[in-house]
Amino acid sequence: MPPATPHILIGETAAISTDCACPTPPPTASPVRAAGLYQRADGLHRDQIAPGWALLCNTLAGGAPALLSPAAEERLAGFVGPRPLDHPDDLRLAEARLLAQMGAPIGPVAVTVDTLTAWVHVTNACNLECPYCYVRKSSAQMNLSSGQRAIDALIATALRRGFRRLKLKYAGGEAALSYRLIGQIHAYAADQAAQVGVELEAVVLSNGTVMPAAFADWLAASGVRLMISVDGVGADHDRQRPWKGGGAGAFAALERSLVERLLPRGIRPTVSITINGMNAQTAHAAVRWAIGHDLPFSLNFYRESDASAHYRELRYEEQQIIVGMRAAYAVIAELLPTRPFLDGLLDRVQAEAHGHACGVGHSYVVITHSGQVAQCQMELDRAAPFGPESDLIGLVAVGSIHNLPVDEREGCRECQWRYRCAGGCPALTLRTTGRSDIRSPNCAIYQALLPEALRLEGLRMLRHRLAM
Repeated sequence: MPPATPHILIGETAAISTDCACPTPPPTASPVRAAGLYQRADGLHRDQIAPGWALLCNTLAGGAPALLSPAAEERLAGFVGPRPLDHPDDLRLAEARLLAQMGAPIGPVAVTVDTLTAWVHVTNACNLECPYCYVRKSSAQMNLSSGQRAIDALIATALRRGFRRLKLKYAGGEAALSYRLIGQIHAYAADQAAQVGVELEAVVLSNGTVMPAAFADWLAASGVRLMISVDGVGADHDRQRPWKGGGAGAFAALERSLVERLLPRGIRPTVSITINGMNAQTAHAAVRWAIGHDLPFSLNFYRESDASAHYRELRYEEQQIIVGMRAAYAVIAELLPTRPFLDGLLDRVQAEAHGHACGVGHSYVVITHSGQVAQCQMELDRAAPFGPESDLIGLVAVGSIHNLPVDEREGCRECQWRYRCAGGCPALTLRTTGRSDIRSPNCAIYQALLPEALRLEGLRMLRHRLAM
């Protein structure tokens, strides 16, 4: 039963690694000031998720949803017109972004993104042949000199542009095939970043099948995180991720890596699940597997590339994805992990309000294995040379992908969810529509699933936080 007095439970968010250009933005809400007049915020979404408990969320200001008891909702209803915060519960309602100060702007508050994120493409080689991969496979890999030169340019760009943190995503191909090179590049990056006061973090993106003990030891000692791709369980995964040359067994190999190499060393990788036409109806099993191993996860949508366009079975219809995602959400509702998971529930969606879906052209670059720079990992064939002092952001800002603010996109400007999806992946929109100033082709999917994703966070709070 809900309490008779007002009870306001504010949700939580946690950064979840993805395989894309999405740095974790800083919170975008203005600090709550007790002085001044407040009223009920615009853009509130409400869902009665349990008897006596309503979920409310400010879709325009961002942040996690809040749970309100009936008495708390009564308190909120009293702010139909401007009035001061004259009770502690009023302050909580404002902290939950359900009340807005008179005259405050609607939408994301201007903030400075403090992290430069770089995809470091260490190799084209891979031991798998995944049909949706955008990499043209070869034996070519980055050399140490190119890697060090890239680190020099990344740090120079960070200093020039005022970024205080550098985030490296070591990727391929299969990055773990070049784990010794990754260790050398990362040691150089750590040394150079420390000399100029730039914070460093890193993650290795992997298919999970290559896990020598020495690599696992290095991950544990260095603090570099790991993300593995899991697109199903057993044969469903193997169908999408066959061995190079064909054949099953990739899922068993990654599971051995997890159980024998990673978990014993305290390494809990993030699981990336890519939803497409082949696995939309079975991906829920991968969610169950991830939760069963207590692993954070993210649900991402397939993006067609020149390399994968001939695999027509990967393409998906809106309703197909919605049905498949709802099956995954049903598993989450059944198991409800204790950790916050909102940021991983829907492709390119973040809890915090944001005007750009990704950092392309602003805070993100891709370093190719040949030591060139590109806008996006989908654009590896459209890279440009650079020097150790180059402004890498400036070099990629003029590329084919125009990462416009969501408020400048046709079909997005009036949508209540626009600051959650921020218009979706700009590369996908450009490839599908030929335009950059239009809403995402996945818009209907976002609108259908965003309320359900918020509901899952509310159910998590009901189960785990009210029981405390």
